[in-house]
Amino acid sequence: MSLATLCANPFELTLDQLESSLVATADAGCTGISVWPFTLGMAGVDAAWLVDRLEELQLSHPVTEAAFGWLNPDRDAAAAEIAGLGEFANAVGSKELVAVTMESTLPPMDDVAARFSNLCQAAADAGLQVSVEFLPWTGIPDLATAWEVVERADCANVGIMVDMWHWLRQPGGPSPDLLRQIPSEMLRVVQLCDAPDELPSDMDMATETMTARLLPGDGAVDFAEVLGILADSGATPIWFPEVFSSTLAAAGPQAMAHQVVAATRSVLR
Repeated sequence: MSLATLCANPFELTLDQLESSLVATADAGCTGISVWPFTLGMAGVDAAWLVDRLEELQLSHPVTEAAFGWLNPDRDAAAAEIAGLGEFANAVGSKELVAVTMESTLPPMDDVAARFSNLCQAAADAGLQVSVEFLPWTGIPDLATAWEVVERADCANVGIMVDMWHWLRQPGGPSPDLLRQIPSEMLRVVQLCDAPDELPSDMDMATETMTARLLPGDGAVDFAEVLGILADSGATPIWFPEVFSSTLAAAGPQAMAHQVVAATRSVLR
C-alpha cells in the first residue's frame, strides 16, 4: 500500500493520519507499505518509530520512494540525497529504491546515463536495487525513455517501475510490445490504479494523478493485457496499489484501504 494515497493531503501528514493509515493497511490485509521518508518529520516521528510500528503491525516496507535529485550535476548534492535515502531504506528494510525526475526536459542522454549509473552504484553500496519510474509530464515520460536510461546505464541493480496511471497516460499511450521485450527480472514493481480513457476536460495531468485516480478495474487500463504480459514473462513484481483519489480518501483510511485492496485483488485474480 502507498500510505500517501490514504491521506487527504499527504504533504500535511499528522501523527494521527500516519497511525490510522498504518493500522488501516494492516487491517485490509496488505503485507507491506511505503511511507515517504520526508513526511515522517511532519508527523513528529522518525524512522526508528516507524520501524517499531511496522513490526507491531507485521508490515514490511519493501520499496523506498524516491530519489529525485540524481540528475543534479552537483554530485555532492546527489550523493547526499542517496545517502539519506539509503539510511532510511536500510532502517526500514527496503531492498528497492525508486528513481524519478521532476524535470520537464533531460540533459544529453550520455549525461543522463552517467548520472543514473552514479546513483545505481551508490544504491548498490547501500544494498539497494533501483527502479526507474516514468512520469508522463517529465523528461522521462514513457516506458521507452525509462528503458533507454536503464539500458545505457548498464548496471546490475536496475529495473523499472510501471505505474498503471503513468502507463495509460504516457505519450502515445500504452506500449505492450516494448513491455514484452523487457527482461522479467527488471520488472520489479507494479503500481496498481486506473483512469478513464481520456484526461477529464476540467483537469490537468498533475491534478488527475494526485486527486482523481480510479480503483484498479474501474477505468480504461487493460489489466488482462498487462498482467498477461507479466505472467508470460515470468516476472514476479511487488504489487503496489497507489490510488490517489480525493473522493476515496474522504471516507477515511479504513474504508479506503479495504476498497483499494478488494479492487487490487480482483484485477490480480
